[in-house]
Amino acid sequence: MAVTAQNLSYQVTLNNGSHRLLIDDISLSLAEGSFTSIIGPSGCGKSTLLKLIAGLIEPTGGKSFLAGYEVERLKESLPLTIGYLSQTASFHDMLSVREILENAVALRLPRTVGKKERESWLGTVISLTDLEPVLHQLPPTLSGGQLRRLALAEQLVGDPPFLLLDELTSGLDPHSEREMMHWLARVAKEAKKTILLVTHSLSNLEVCDRILFLSNGRLIYEGVPGEVLATFQAPDMEHIYSNAESFGSVSSQVTDEVEPQFLRTAAPPGGISQLLPLFKRQWILFGRDRVQLMLHAGLMITFPLLVAVFAYEGLPEVRELSLQLKSNILEGLAEQLDYLNRSFKLASLVSGVSMLQVILLALIGANNGAREIAKERDVLAKEMRAGLSPVAYLTSKFGFVGVLSAIQSLWMTFIVRFVCNFPGDFTSQFVVLFLTTFAMSATCLWFSSISKTPERASLLAIYSVGLQLPLSGAVLALPNWLSFVTQPIIAAYWGWSGYLRTFESFRHFDIVSQSTTTEIASYGLSNFVLALHIAATVSLAWWALRKTQTKVIG
Repeated sequence: MAVTAQNLSYQVTLNNGSHRLLIDDISLSLAEGSFTSIIGPSGCGKSTLLKLIAGLIEPTGGKSFLAGYEVERLKESLPLTIGYLSQTASFHDMLSVREILENAVALRLPRTVGKKERESWLGTVISLTDLEPVLHQLPPTLSGGQLRRLALAEQLVGDPPFLLLDELTSGLDPHSEREMMHWLARVAKEAKKTILLVTHSLSNLEVCDRILFLSNGRLIYEGVPGEVLATFQAPDMEHIYSNAESFGSVSSQVTDEVEPQFLRTAAPPGGISQLLPLFKRQWILFGRDRVQLMLHAGLMITFPLLVAVFAYEGLPEVRELSLQLKSNILEGLAEQLDYLNRSFKLASLVSGVSMLQVILLALIGANNGAREIAKERDVLAKEMRAGLSPVAYLTSKFGFVGVLSAIQSLWMTFIVRFVCNFPGDFTSQFVVLFLTTFAMSATCLWFSSISKTPERASLLAIYSVGLQLPLSGAVLALPNWLSFVTQPIIAAYWGWSGYLRTFESFRHFDIVSQSTTTEIASYGLSNFVLALHIAATVSLAWWALRKTQTKVIG
């Protein structure tokens, strides 16, 4: 048998501490290439049973097997074995139907499949699902039936021997539903795929090979559609639904020993092979999001100008200060005192401009990463079930925000250097500002990886940026005990310190160091700590995605 369930049970604990049995000791056997519908009243456990069979949730009792293999092991080693569709389809709205399917091919088909074979197989899937007329459309422009066919096509790319479909026909008009049911029956027979469909609709059940009827987590009927009324001695299906609780449970004859069978499937490509299509998709999505493009461009252009405006009135004195370092060493005592007075007034300007650009870059970095993972969480869960590598996915995300951070910090370094006329090595200044921007981008990517919604991730990012200035100690001195606790995790402090150290041999640094009680960390240490921030948040984001992967594949 292709699908076998042995005494499956699933129990949950309610808020009041009591327990509820959602699936109650269900055993069943389904043949290879069969089309089975799971029906029953709302809340009877249909979707839960499907998830147990798919291995997406762990049963509290019993086991499920697919082709004789324990489903938990099968999901880990051969994730393309099962094509599971949840009740809602999730896609990148800015990719066309063809691009979505091409990405599925790149991420799911093993490397051993050549280019011509890939193109041929993609054409077969497109033809099978009748998607040719909409290949250049975006998902928001598709009808409900077209979206469901696209979701099916995406799963069929991996050629899974098992298709487990939750409410696939829900919301379709009668004609579309009939077409979908007949199409599924044809796929089961012609392609030898075992299909389980959870449905509320009682129409078109005659095309199924078998139906499973559930009531309160119990299996009360398993058999062919044509015999269900006679079995319950009922005039119609409505009568069975209204009296479902009064019927007893049934079970298939299931043997304790299930022999493994041959599976025509393959493992998905490794993380290295998945990296390039992920990175390419990331930049395509970024380039098509006009709102984000305008926001990034606006921040990158206006923020450096804001630094220049902030420092405008003091710029002549800053330039004069750098000249006086070379020519006024032997001036009289009175002029030296006057110079010191002006120097201390300029200290707040130099320190303030340095910190302002760091804070603005931190804000830009937060915008880079805060929504990146959370906004596509449903798509990510679907792709992880099909074998997406968390390492490849994270590498594409961190690579993306890394490139953005480099461009943004380079522009900021250029403007501040040549408009504000600060001294020091340009490359050194760029490196520390880049690491600061990247560190904040990486931190917010981590926030995005642990947030269920983009809004929550954005809120965490705002809080993080808001704490950078007061906890850095650059403006207001912090108590020693507090700075010891906070400064190691405040990227702005290390960016500020590292930037100031780039003109350590100039008087600009002297006047700031003499006017602040906050210790200015060395350039090397600042860069090292910022690099640690990046490494730590990469590790935390990977850990979060591993938890997500464990959750979605069971």
